Amino acid sequence: MPFGVYVHIPYCVKKCPYCDFNSYGVGKRIPEREYTEAVLRELDFYREAVEKLHITSIFFGGGTPSLFSPVTIGKIIDEILRITSPLDSIEVSLEVNPKTADLEKLSGFREIGVNRISVGVQSFLERKLKFLGRINTPDDSSRILQDIIKAGFENFNLDLMFGVPFETPDEWRVDLERAMEFYTTHVSSYCLTIEDDTAFGTLYSEGKLPLPDEETLAEMLTLTDEFLELAGYKQYEISNYARRGSECRHNLLYWRGEDYLGLGAGAHSHLSSDKKSLWGIRWANLKNPDLYMKSVLEGKKPVAFTEYLKKEEALHDRVLMGLRLRDGISLINLKEKFGTKLHSDWLSILLREGYLEVSDSSLHLTKKGILVSNELITRVCDSLVFE
Repeated sequence: MPFGVYVHIPYCVKKCPYCDFNSYGVGKRIPEREYTEAVLRELDFYREAVEKLHITSIFFGGGTPSLFSPVTIGKIIDEILRITSPLDSIEVSLEVNPKTADLEKLSGFREIGVNRISVGVQSFLERKLKFLGRINTPDDSSRILQDIIKAGFENFNLDLMFGVPFETPDEWRVDLERAMEFYTTHVSSYCLTIEDDTAFGTLYSEGKLPLPDEETLAEMLTLTDEFLELAGYKQYEISNYARRGSECRHNLLYWRGEDYLGLGAGAHSHLSSDKKSLWGIRWANLKNPDLYMKSVLEGKKPVAFTEYLKKEEALHDRVLMGLRLRDGISLINLKEKFGTKLHSDWLSILLREGYLEVSDSSLHLTKKGILVSNELITRVCDSLVFE
């Protein structure tokens, strides 16, 4: 069974106003050595649980993992590989902010085993970057993408964001066109989402953040799909497009309900079976980096909460995540794993109205359904009746 390890690096130079991830703007005050020691000790807590698992991916996310040195990242990779059973084709991804790496650093990451880079470009337009509070400029993004190629990376992702105030489909097309200049193998296209506990959330609640209307957003979504499909990318998940064979292996673990271990402050973990629960266990770490490090260095697992899943919860999660994939959910696999079929009045209505369809025994969203995917998936899950 596929298994991955996620390592969360929570530090950023500056917190972006739209970001609700567990990240902290600390400038240059980064406790790299102390935090790394805590991550390595936490990994040791789970040695018995993971040492026989065949690991297919490692993902360094954040925050800004590229603030750490290649030597530090290499220590973590080496220890993970030492106590697990890695496949020869293991994918090791690292997120990079264009302002926090150069050719020398990227070459260093390549030498210690990173073979996939995910770049937080967000936009090639100065206006959008300033509004989003990004520390990188368009020139930074162009330079880092060129350096990634020079460093020898053949698989790299480019994050882009649309739906900022006053943005037009023509502006969004410029971002897509610029992205194609760098021959990236993967594009993540995210619509700006307003989260409550963010600076943008506060502005929005005060009526100070005018967003594009639904019609404009739908036009941008359609443009994204048509543009990237013509450019040779397949939409394999609602927000993710890849050339053949370049899908993000680690994120597929989440969407397919596979196992993963999360290390670091605020990281989440999931194991599909456990002595206390046939249907799996999931847990999350303490979010505050200082409390996380204190707990680990005192010899205690830094766990904030643990859930032992019931059958209904495991199936709900499988539907919630699986419907994000263009291939959808295998109804045969659901029957084999859970011994159940899906029943829902809403499901029947959505199939009839063309938001969902079943093909090759899989339930998946149509292109019409993807335009309203967030609301649609939530309503399907909330209305399911398990046989």
